[in-house]
Amino acid sequence: MEKPRFRAALLHPRYWLTWLLFGLWFLVAQLPYNWQMALGRALGRLMLRFASTRRHIAERNLALCFPELSALKREQLLRRNFASNGIALMETGMAWFRSSRWLRRRFTIEGLEYLQEPHSRGQGVVMMAMHFTTLEIGAAFMAMSHPVDGMYRPHKNPVYDYMQRKGRERHGEDSEVYQRKDVRGMLRALQKGRAVWYAPDQDYGIKQGV
Repeated sequence: MEKPRFRAALLHPRYWLTWLLFGLWFLVAQLPYNWQMALGRALGRLMLRFASTRRHIAERNLALCFPELSALKREQLLRRNFASNGIALMETGMAWFRSSRWLRRRFTIEGLEYLQEPHSRGQGVVMMAMHFTTLEIGAAFMAMSHPVDGMYRPHKNPVYDYMQRKGRERHGEDSEVYQRKDVRGMLRALQKGRAVWYAPDQDYGIKQGV
């Protein structure tokens, strides 16, 4: 896909609130790491309390998947899950707004040779990783370590879509992005010896899901 470009239409008043929220997100991302983790867990507690629909879905999933666990154990998993969702917002801000130098001090990667060795032979690699809450921060870490292409679904809000793509692509200048439906583009990348990261979505719906 073509690299994201800023357009004057993104400054329309209907998008001012979105820009304001991104400005706040940027400022929060500059806070010390421990502060952001604490803030993320606090956001998770708020979501647990007020996002009743999401809570109900999570409770039902836990009951179906872990019937052998007690209600207390499932409640503990539920709280940890919502805390992870809050922390994911902080980590996304880190990935999109903090420098590569700042991020490099916070991760190590094992098994990179499994990408480097096929790459040296011109062989493509498909990286399968579930669509977990660590997706954004993990993608940033990966892009700083090895060229990796990614699948992408455009966002309905054009400002969010622009910022999302800018944030995701800023750490990997040699990385390419393909729309999720562009299977041919993905196959061409693999034929060129590229590594493509494919993260299946959480919910493809009844027709596409199993």
